[in-house]
Amino acid sequence: MKKNLLSVAVKGAVGLTAAAVMVPVMPAFAQGDATLVEELVVTGSRIKRTNFDQSAQVVSMDRADIEATGSLMISDTLRATPLNSLGSFNERSGSSAQSNATVDLRGLGSQRSLVMVNGRRLPGSPNLGAASVNLNMIPMTAVERIDILADGASAVYGSDAVAGVVNLMMRENFEGLEFTARRGERSNDDGIEESFGFISGITSDRGNVTFAAEYNRRDPIFDADRDYTAAWVRDNNGDGRIDSYLDTDGYSYYGKSIQISDPNTKYYDIQAANSCGNDSAFLETGALAFNEPEGTLCNYNYANVAANKAELNRVNTFLSANYDISESVEFFTNILFSKVDSFGRYAPPAAKWEDMPADYSDVPFDVDALLASGDITEDYEITGYYRWTNIGPRDNFVTDTQYDFTAGFRGDLPNGMSYETYAQKGRYESKENGNYYLSYPGLDYVLAEGIDPLSAEGATNMRATTSQDNFTSLSKVYGHLQFDAGDWFGAGETIVLSGAEAYQIEYANQYDAASEAGLVGGSSGNSAAGERDVAAVFAEAIIPVTDMIEMNAAVRYDDYSDFGSNVAPSLSATYNVTDTLSLRARAGKGFRAPALDELYGPSAFSAESATDPASGVSRQWDTYYSTNEDLDAETSTSLSIGGNWEFVSGWNLDVGVWNVEVEDVIVQPSTQEIFWARAGGVELDPSTGIYITGSGADTEVFSKTTNAGILDVTGVDVKLDGGFDTEFGMITVGGLVSQQLSYEKDAFYLGPVQDVSTFNLYPDMRGQFILGWSMGMHAVDLTVDYVAAHDELTEIADNGTLSKSGEDLDDWTTLNLSYRLDTESLGSIKVGARNLTNEDPVLDKDGKYAREHFNLYDNTGRMVYAEYSVAF
Repeated sequence: MKKNLLSVAVKGAVGLTAAAVMVPVMPAFAQGDATLVEELVVTGSRIKRTNFDQSAQVVSMDRADIEATGSLMISDTLRATPLNSLGSFNERSGSSAQSNATVDLRGLGSQRSLVMVNGRRLPGSPNLGAASVNLNMIPMTAVERIDILADGASAVYGSDAVAGVVNLMMRENFEGLEFTARRGERSNDDGIEESFGFISGITSDRGNVTFAAEYNRRDPIFDADRDYTAAWVRDNNGDGRIDSYLDTDGYSYYGKSIQISDPNTKYYDIQAANSCGNDSAFLETGALAFNEPEGTLCNYNYANVAANKAELNRVNTFLSANYDISESVEFFTNILFSKVDSFGRYAPPAAKWEDMPADYSDVPFDVDALLASGDITEDYEITGYYRWTNIGPRDNFVTDTQYDFTAGFRGDLPNGMSYETYAQKGRYESKENGNYYLSYPGLDYVLAEGIDPLSAEGATNMRATTSQDNFTSLSKVYGHLQFDAGDWFGAGETIVLSGAEAYQIEYANQYDAASEAGLVGGSSGNSAAGERDVAAVFAEAIIPVTDMIEMNAAVRYDDYSDFGSNVAPSLSATYNVTDTLSLRARAGKGFRAPALDELYGPSAFSAESATDPASGVSRQWDTYYSTNEDLDAETSTSLSIGGNWEFVSGWNLDVGVWNVEVEDVIVQPSTQEIFWARAGGVELDPSTGIYITGSGADTEVFSKTTNAGILDVTGVDVKLDGGFDTEFGMITVGGLVSQQLSYEKDAFYLGPVQDVSTFNLYPDMRGQFILGWSMGMHAVDLTVDYVAAHDELTEIADNGTLSKSGEDLDDWTTLNLSYRLDTESLGSIKVGARNLTNEDPVLDKDGKYAREHFNLYDNTGRMVYAEYSVAF
C-alpha cells in the first residue's frame, strides 16, 4: 500500500509538471503602467504573491546583518541568534561528527529544527543520524538572506519543522565579480582563521548564472591552551589528600590503575600501578571517587594532549542558474558541492587490560598472600585500566563531502495560475580514519611472545587504525500548482496551492570490522543502515475575509514506509488594524518522524561525565548506547499570537508569544538522567535497554532510544528595528530578545514533568543587539550577544523531583566590533574583533569548562581579523 502511494505521489508530481507546461503562456510578472511587480515566496508559505500579510513571525537577516556579526561561517551566525535558545552542537575534536554544526530553535533539539536551502531540505549529516543538516557544508559567500520561522510549520514542510524552519536564501541573479579575503588571529593562542571567496554572475536577456565558491580554514583549539581546560590539581576540601575527580580535572583513572576482584569472596581492591611515579604524565591519587578510601588510582593527564575544537578546512561552492525557455516556462537549477576536511585529537587509547598477568611488574598486589589468607580464590580477576601512551595520541581525520543537485521548471499561466516542479538528488558522505588505537589481538600477541606491552616494540604490534564510512542520500520529486479560486468574501481573490512530493532517504554507518567486533581499544560501534520512502500531498490557501483580515489554511498528509502516516493542519490569521499596526495568530499540528539513526543507528560506547546522587561521586562513567526500531513518531501542537507596530516612520516593534508542546518525545536518556531516575525511585528494567549494572570502577550505564515524556515550552520574542539620519551619519538599531516563560519536560527518564527554565544550562533569556553607523565610505558595526544566568547545579531532591542550588552561574555578554572603509573602485577594507573583550566561556560550579557547556558557550576567545573585498 505504501509503495502504491509513493508511486501515485511521483506520478502526481510529474503530472502536475506536464499539465502546467502545456498550458498557454503568460508573462512572469504582472504589468501595469510600465511597472513590473515581482511575485515572491516568503518562508512559511509556498504561495507566491505580491503583497504579504505575515501570519507567523519570521526573523530575517540580510547580507548586511550577517556581515555585521563578523562571522567566518554561517554556523557561527546561527549559533549566536537568540532563537538558538539553549545553544547547539558545534565543531568538536575526536569524533566522526567533529566537523558538524547545527542550529537548535527554541531549545527543542536540532532534529526538530528544519534547515532548508532556497525552500528545499538537504540530506542530513550521516554523523548526526541524517536528522540534522551540517551548516558547515553551506558557503557563507553564497548566502543572501537567512529567514528563521520560529513557529511550527509541519503543515507546509512536513516532518522536523516542529520548532520552526531556518531557510537559507542563496544569492542569485548576481552580475559581476566580487572577491573577499580574510585573516584572523586568536588572542589566547597562536591559532588563526583564514578565508578566500568569490561570487560571479553573468546575465542575459533570458537568464542568469551565478557561481560562488569559498575556502576557509580554522585551527584547532587544544585543552592545554586554555587555563580552564588545562589539567589542574588542587586540594579542594583542605584535607591534605588529592582524590581523582574530586580534586582534579583533565585527569582520567584510565592511566595505570589496577583492580583485583573475586566473584566468590567479593574481595575488591584498586591501586595505582607500581610504575605510576616513573612518568610525569601520570599522577597517583586517592580513590575516594570510587568509594574506596584506602584505594589509589594512577591517573593520566589527557588534557595536555587532547584537542577541544577540531581543525576545519572547508571548500564550498554553489551555483544558481535560470533560463526563460518561453514566456511561461523557466528552467532553473541549484548545485551545491562542499568538502570539509577536519582533524581532531584524543589522548592515547584508554582501554581495559582484562586478565592481566599477576606476575606483571606493574601489579601492586601480593596475589600469593591474598590466596593464602583466603581473601581471594583461584577465580580472582585482575583488570588494568590503562592509557596506552606508547601507542600515541588518537588522531582522527574526517572528510565530509556533500553534493545537492536540483533542476526544474516554473512559470506563470493564464487566469492567476502558476506552477513549479523539480527533481532533486543529494548525497552526503563522511569518511573517518583514526590512527593510534589499541589492537586487542596485538596485545594478546605481545603478551604471548613475552614482549612488554608498554615498550616501543609492544606499541608497534598493538597499533590499530580505525575507519568509518558513512553516507546519507536523498532522491526527491516535487510539483505544485497555484491558482486563483475566486473572491469568496468580497475582499479579494483567494489563492490556493496544491501539490505533491515523494522522496527516499538512505542512511548507512559502516565501521571497520575490528572495531565492530570489539577488537579495538578506544573505539567501538556496530555498523547500521536504514532507508525510508515518503510520499506527501499538501494544500494551502490564502483567504481574504475582509479588507483588514486575511486567513491562511494549510494541510499536509505524509505517508512513511517505516512507521505510518500523519496529517498536519494549520490555521492562521492576520488583522491589519491600521496601516502601521497588524496582529497575527497561528495554530498548527506537527510531527517528527524518528530519525534513521534513532531507528537503525549503530551501538556506541562513550565515557560520559555525570554525578551519582547515591554516592555523590562525579566522574566519567562507561556508557553504552543502542537504538530502537519500534519507535513511534512525535506529535506536536504549536500556538502563537503577536503583532507588528511601526510606531514611528522607519521604526518597527514586533512582539510574539508562542507555545510548542511535543508528545511521545523520542529520547536517549543521558548518563546523568539515568542516575537521577534510579535515585528518584524509577525501576530500571534491563529489558528496556535503559539500566545500570556493576559498582565502583565496574559500573556501566546503558541507554536506548525510546518514546517517553513531553516537551512543553512557552516564551515571548521582542524584535526592534529602526534607523535615523543625523548630520554625523546614519544610525541603525536592531535587537531581538527571546524570553522563555517556561520549559516543561520530564525531569529525568520516566520522572515527573517539571518546569526546568533557569535550571542549570536552561537560561531563560537570550538577546542580540546590533548598532550600526555609516557616513560616506566609513561604517562601524557593533553586535552585542547576551545569554542570561542560570542555576549552577541541578540535583535530585528527596521527593523525586529536580531542585536548584539557589546559586547562579554568571550571565555571558560578548561584543563584536568592526570598522569598514569602502573606497568603491579600490575595494573595501574591514578590520574587527569577535569577542572584543576576550570573555571566557561560563564555567561550571567547579570552575570547569564542562562538556555540557560546549553547546551554549564558545571557548575561542578574542579573534582579531582583517578582511579585504573588491567588486568588478
